[in-house]
Amino acid sequence: MTIDPPSRGLGGTANGTVPILEPPQLGPDDLVIAVMGVTGCGKTTFVNHFSDYPLMIGHGLDSCTQIVQVVPCTLASGSKIYLVDTPGFDDQLRSDSEILRELALWLNSAHKLKIKLTGIVYLHRILDVRIGGTGARNIRMFKKLCGQESLGSVVLATTMWDFLPDPTKGHEREAELKREKLLWKPMIDLGSEMMRQDNGRLSAMKIIEYLMNRSKPVVLEIQREMVDQKMQLGQTAAGAEVTSEAEKAKQYYDKKIAELEDQLKDALLKQDHDRKEELEDAKLEWQERLQRGEENLKDVQSKLRADSDQLYEEMKNRYEKEMEAMTKMMQEKEQAVFEAQTQVNQMKETHGQELKIQELQLKMKWKEQYYKMLYGPTKCIVM
Repeated sequence: MTIDPPSRGLGGTANGTVPILEPPQLGPDDLVIAVMGVTGCGKTTFVNHFSDYPLMIGHGLDSCTQIVQVVPCTLASGSKIYLVDTPGFDDQLRSDSEILRELALWLNSAHKLKIKLTGIVYLHRILDVRIGGTGARNIRMFKKLCGQESLGSVVLATTMWDFLPDPTKGHEREAELKREKLLWKPMIDLGSEMMRQDNGRLSAMKIIEYLMNRSKPVVLEIQREMVDQKMQLGQTAAGAEVTSEAEKAKQYYDKKIAELEDQLKDALLKQDHDRKEELEDAKLEWQERLQRGEENLKDVQSKLRADSDQLYEEMKNRYEKEMEAMTKMMQEKEQAVFEAQTQVNQMKETHGQELKIQELQLKMKWKEQYYKMLYGPTKCIVM
């Protein structure tokens, strides 16, 4: 099977084959900038403005950014940097506790290997009319993940200006972000810079240059807590925030049930049977919510009851299972190619199967290097 030499882009080459690219090595002296924000805010688009090969490990092979991905980038000046594409905290497929575990694993590994972040870009959609409970929670999570000492190396950038029907609305939302104590004001007061990601690669380059020129590598709060202070994830400020949200939900359900019970007593006294039946149905519904809330709280507490070493062990087990599954899948594809090659009229199908095998090879290679980074003894290999 022929494998083409590396080219810019993981989407394939002129003859349709998938290039197998060697993942680069990342060292303590490299410039590393993390890109964070909610799902759909433009993190991967931002990274792809500079990536030596556009991200398709997440979006082409895994459908979305499910894990932390570190992407080598070469700027127009020739400078080499690494951008870290991260999963967002509001993922519909995974809980905040699972995403926090993913982030903590990579950040802890980087800290142990003396790799510091040059800065962080936090992206926010200017399209969002108002920031409700979920948005405010994400901001709290981000602040606690970073810690006050690191906020001076953060750029708070608004995205998707092109989609605004009325730019005036964008200016109003931008002012609200800057003004409100529950939003960006505390971070700006502690040194975070507010910028716009409103002009593709040009505005993205201004953000990158700002962080590079500051040249103040940072250690995040969660790295100090878990690696230096040996805390469990649930004991960290970010972990406590996740647990607190689950506890608040449970307390809210408890309160609603208590209110319904008081109303039921009143309905019984008044012999209001229709109202009593209505309230009993409502109470049953809230009791079901309470049960789910209690189960969720236990799940959150369980996921966050892990220290740095336990996270490594879990990731190692996950890696072994993933590699076993992909190996089996590749064997099945190779068998399909062998069977198709016996019939001349199925050559087109053979080519398609070969492409799938090459894609699997690429995915396995990068996943292997990613996990080597997580618990490799000497070097940090990035995905």
